[in-house]
Amino acid sequence: MEEDRKIGKYRILGTLGQGGEGCVYLAEDEGLRRRAAVKRLWEKESRSSEEITREAALLRDLSHPMLPVVYELLYEDGWYLVMEYVEGISLHKYIETQGRVQEEQARLWGTELLEVLGYLHMRNTPVIYRDLKPENIILCRDGNLKLVDFGAAVLRSFGERQDGGMAYTAGYAAPEQRGRVPHADERSDIYAFGKLLYYLVTGANPGTAPYTALPVSLYNPLLSVGLETVIRRCTEEEPEARYQVVGEVMADLKRRDFGKRGGMKGGFVRHVEKQVYLTGKEGRGLLPGG
Repeated sequence: MEEDRKIGKYRILGTLGQGGEGCVYLAEDEGLRRRAAVKRLWEKESRSSEEITREAALLRDLSHPMLPVVYELLYEDGWYLVMEYVEGISLHKYIETQGRVQEEQARLWGTELLEVLGYLHMRNTPVIYRDLKPENIILCRDGNLKLVDFGAAVLRSFGERQDGGMAYTAGYAAPEQRGRVPHADERSDIYAFGKLLYYLVTGANPGTAPYTALPVSLYNPLLSVGLETVIRRCTEEEPEARYQVVGEVMADLKRRDFGKRGGMKGGFVRHVEKQVYLTGKEGRGLLPGG
């Protein structure tokens, strides 16, 4: 789409990004003189106009400090979802430029994200986000996070679409989203949350080999056993083996004895790993991330 084209009352200023569920443009509301993010939704035969408008209406009713306001749904040579434009830097860009974050920061951000996922999942009509990844999380200038880009979100009570064309992001999408009959539920978002935590504390893209199979302790053995346990349980291949609700993840992430999980044997092994890690940093820096 060329710049200066209009979609309804919105004048397109440029492109913000593009993903599996559509392209997002920066636009200006010429009436209110405010900027907005306009996302064109890819057309799919399995989604009727009635379904799209019903889902957009419920998304428009969402109200949470970490969510952008959804202004409206437009149709003009295709469907467009218009949302509040959020200024800041994505967590993907932040990690790319600043490097991985300390565990304390990852746990703080993780707790904030679990709060907004819990808000979405516990609504009368639960919303499954389906595309949690660092590109869709904005670190605002005031230090707060916002979860953006609801083009992939689906309302659980309307039934799981098994359309064979579910868009997903490699490394973050749960196995059930990538199967022959793709579907997603709350546990799919929990899987992506675990992969996001992995990325924050390692700086390694979980969608790129060989990072998909490497534990976080190989990047930094100073990370707690508890954090590694949370990541592992979030990202189990079978949904039944994962945390079932975000409240369970939150409870473990907030444990005071977070670094002591795994018992004496686990603590001893981690102690040895730390000594090797520190020796490597003082010497040749042999370990990943050293």
